[in-house]
Amino acid sequence: MIRIVTLLLILAMSTLSCKKNSEREEPPEYATDRGLAPALKSESPVVGLNKESEELVKNWKEYQDFSELIVQYREITKSDALLNSIELEELAQYMKDSIRVEKLDIPAVRMRLNVLHNEAKRLSDMSTIPTITDEEVLAENNNVLDAFAALNIKINDLGKQDRINRELAEFNDKPEVRNDSLEIGTFQETSVSKDTVTPSDKDTLSPADKLQPKKIVKQVN
Repeated sequence: MIRIVTLLLILAMSTLSCKKNSEREEPPEYATDRGLAPALKSESPVVGLNKESEELVKNWKEYQDFSELIVQYREITKSDALLNSIELEELAQYMKDSIRVEKLDIPAVRMRLNVLHNEAKRLSDMSTIPTITDEEVLAENNNVLDAFAALNIKINDLGKQDRINRELAEFNDKPEVRNDSLEIGTFQETSVSKDTVTPSDKDTLSPADKLQPKKIVKQVN
């Protein structure tokens, strides 16, 4: 009987001890406040569109949506970068599948859109890795920005080329201006040059004839 009571007391004491230890343990704290989390500043240059290119893509909604979100990745926290990466990858997919500008639907632009989507997808895949580091997220973030910059550079080149083609077309469509007064003057000058100038008798005398004394003819009454 004494053994049973002793065993019960030991079990009761061990249970109380476990409860006290569990109460002392606190869950780990995470930096959920944006002010506490360090921001990842991208080292990649941000290339915008020139005036001609902005006019070219103004009706391309998928591009505008992606451009609006990617601007935030110039300086962003690790948690926000991974949290928004899924939406970023989806927008890159929509933009790749919907080239609404006919002049941009060329292999050079499609290739850059594929690269941009692949980099955005890699960043999205990182959101599923618990042990991902800040350096790895920042490196892939730079890759996404570099791919977007390469796309914008190509669009800028196409926008400039489109402007040059329009200017050449306008120049070729201008009518020729004929200067009638210049043509009349040229015609008169040509007519005068063709006229034959008759030399005077004085000019036809030889130098020897000019030295001989003139003969005086007397009239006989």
